[in-house]
Amino acid sequence: LAHYRYRRGQESGRRDDHAVCRRTGGERASLGVLGNRDFMDTPFSTVTYTEKLIRDEQSTSIAELLTTTDPSVRAAIDSSNRYDALTIRGFRVENSEIALNGLYGLVPNYRVGPDPIERVELLKGPGALLNGMMPSGSVGGNVNIVTKRAGDTPLNRVTAEYESDSVFGAHADLARRFGPDNRFGIRINAARREGDTPIDEQFKRNTALSVGLDYQGEKLRVSGDMIYQDDWMRAAARGYTPLKGIALPGAPDPKINLAQDFSYSSAHSLTVMGRAEYDLTSNVTLFGAVGMNRFGYDKIEDPGATITDVQGDATSTSRYQQGSTHALSAEAGVKARFKTGPIDHQLVVGGNRLDTTTWFGQSIYSSYATNIYAPVRLAGLGAPLSTSPEAKSADQTLQSVAVADTLSVAQGLVQLTVGVRRQQVESNNFAVSGATTSHYDQGATTPSFALVVRPLDKLSFYANYIEALTPGAAPPPDSANPTQVFAPFKTKQYEVGTKLDLGSFGATLSVFQIDVPSGIVDPVSKVFSLDGQQRNRGVELFGFGEPVRGVRVLGGATWIDAKLTRTAGGQYDGNHAVGAPNLQANLGAEWDTPLLPGVTVSGRMIYTGETYVSQDNAQRVPSWTRFDLGARYATQAFGRPVTLRANVTNLFNRYYWSANPTGYLISGMPRTFWLSLSTDF
Repeated sequence: LAHYRYRRGQESGRRDDHAVCRRTGGERASLGVLGNRDFMDTPFSTVTYTEKLIRDEQSTSIAELLTTTDPSVRAAIDSSNRYDALTIRGFRVENSEIALNGLYGLVPNYRVGPDPIERVELLKGPGALLNGMMPSGSVGGNVNIVTKRAGDTPLNRVTAEYESDSVFGAHADLARRFGPDNRFGIRINAARREGDTPIDEQFKRNTALSVGLDYQGEKLRVSGDMIYQDDWMRAAARGYTPLKGIALPGAPDPKINLAQDFSYSSAHSLTVMGRAEYDLTSNVTLFGAVGMNRFGYDKIEDPGATITDVQGDATSTSRYQQGSTHALSAEAGVKARFKTGPIDHQLVVGGNRLDTTTWFGQSIYSSYATNIYAPVRLAGLGAPLSTSPEAKSADQTLQSVAVADTLSVAQGLVQLTVGVRRQQVESNNFAVSGATTSHYDQGATTPSFALVVRPLDKLSFYANYIEALTPGAAPPPDSANPTQVFAPFKTKQYEVGTKLDLGSFGATLSVFQIDVPSGIVDPVSKVFSLDGQQRNRGVELFGFGEPVRGVRVLGGATWIDAKLTRTAGGQYDGNHAVGAPNLQANLGAEWDTPLLPGVTVSGRMIYTGETYVSQDNAQRVPSWTRFDLGARYATQAFGRPVTLRANVTNLFNRYYWSANPTGYLISGMPRTFWLSLSTDF
């Protein structure tokens, strides 16, 4: 796994290799069941973003960070909404499918705040062998966040923050190590932010508290986390669904908000987890982890309005919803290293399980007419048209067992990974009365093969075949086989690539194909089957580092040819897939100004190509380009390091549409200013 870290010299006021994105050979990151791997020895397209980058970018969420830095990723829902979602390699990944320290089901369903995060690990493409099936069966990629741990140096850092229009906040980050050989560590993060955003009628308030504990013994390593997050937002801005066949109107002023000023979203999340490793011998390690999450919410919202004509007329409605999710997640296994003749082995056997239960209730209110350029304001909700009390709505159990072995020869010159995972999916849906309305219990086996050839320390080539799993779709009621149950369907990826590490600069080039089945109904027989297919082919180029002393770059481009290859009756065969731009590009650069020691200026360009909104390709949104600027100043004040950061996103206040794979339209964020002042004491 690529782990690039920003060195901390800038914050102490001296010129160092801060933001060089240098790869450090001792730094590794998790690759699921395969354990910790060095970037150059990883047969997949991966990258890691560090806590230092999160602070310099002043990112408020994982989706925001990855959209601004990685050309393979875009936010499927903007930060003006109450929740996040991503697209990776043209496929949607829900926020609730982000893993926490390797376990699914433990992050807030709506949005992951940045405060407890040490690094963000991104795997591009499917990863069933590595991590098991994702909770909703997404296939585009995997995101794992790793929580902060105390370093050897005591840390006392406080940060004051500002976001336009008038969001003010504060963040404290404290860490200590103690005991014999500093084996025990504790790190505490606390943050509070609230105020009016640049979006009309919108106000937000966020509270976060996390405690990270760890013990580093000679044979035993233990860590634990408690993470609490509370998010409240008034008038969360929603996206739009265009009526089929209409010409799309131009994007509105991004400050315009269709949400009513009495709408709100309140969400709270509590996570507790622990992880342990024990070395039975120098070559055999036992590992295990367990965690739980309690997520609850209540909200009055205006679901995404339906645009009905090119003038921007739309229909919307209001809903009150409340619910909760309880999740219990765990994994355990054993890792061993051994030799058979000239072949080195890294064998791992592991299993995981995720149990999730959800409760849901809602009231639906009358629809009303509005306009995306001139929203209609209501006096109140009125009387509900229908009400369903909160009740248990669904439960799901995902459990799997995996075996993988990495065989290497000639001190890592050639490395072959072979593995297989057996996945079982069991789920139930319930009526308000408690009666079971549907039951699903199916399994599937997913193999994987991956190869690394590393002729030089600075150069490696890789190839992989890997799958993802999604629960089999339910046939529609009017099909000829409405009661048939399908096993989880398999998404298949083929990928080849090369990686370069020159110390101060690195790059990855990869070519991939992802084939995703889908459910279709035969227009003649009316039989539902999983014979549909979308095929995404692409090329990714990603670079990072310091090609010239004092100038650092981070970015690249992703070309995607996303096609519908098998559709019902062949109606849309050969059309472009919905929500998958043909080109995405990110280019960020920063420069340490030689005339002003401690001052670094930065800039970023984000480009997203033309995107189709409907399967018939009659509706599409034009390409867009966004520019961001930033600067920071690191100095000393009263003998303490101080860093001032300033950023502006969407510098030219560009109006643009983004389209995601569900056919949903999102208006881009308005120009926003960010300031922060940090000091260590």
